[in-house]
Amino acid sequence: MSNELYFIAIIPPAPLKDKIQELKLEVKEKFNSSHSLNAPPHITLISPFRLDKANEESVHSLLEVFTQAFDFLEVQLNNFSTFPPRVIFIDVIETPGLINIQQRLENMARSNPDIFNYNYDKRPYHPHVTLAFKDLTKSNFHKAWKEFEHRTFNASFTGEALSLLKHDGERWEEVKTFALGR
Repeated sequence: MSNELYFIAIIPPAPLKDKIQELKLEVKEKFNSSHSLNAPPHITLISPFRLDKANEESVHSLLEVFTQAFDFLEVQLNNFSTFPPRVIFIDVIETPGLINIQQRLENMARSNPDIFNYNYDKRPYHPHVTLAFKDLTKSNFHKAWKEFEHRTFNASFTGEALSLLKHDGERWEEVKTFALGR
């Protein structure tokens, strides 16, 4: 039995996804931080968890049923922010719909420990789209933040699906999308 690494997210549609990808590439070129390029632009709802490959279909079934209980989500991206000293991101406005779906999704994961290996400490949810983390040095963090702190970025989109992503050993790939019922 192999434990694979997965997470659940909302992925913005093109062309917004492409615009965010360009920002990630800018961060790579200017500040030598490329780790965020290992995943498509996204808003994490359930952080990475281990899952036995044999349980992947069970997660698919749970997510198929789960998503039918939710309408589309209006998602608003608003400027840049940080989790010092390594993370720079596009901030996401915390709407009741987004917070509700994240909390209910986390509750589902926690209430199915036989399927999800999701036993993280509870912590406040702060939706965001990561541009740089992990491999961003502290000195480059300060340089990058100087450049991004006064820039504006405003966009919105309708989240019509949740995506299950899986790590293939090098990068995160979308395994399946689950349409929100409307």
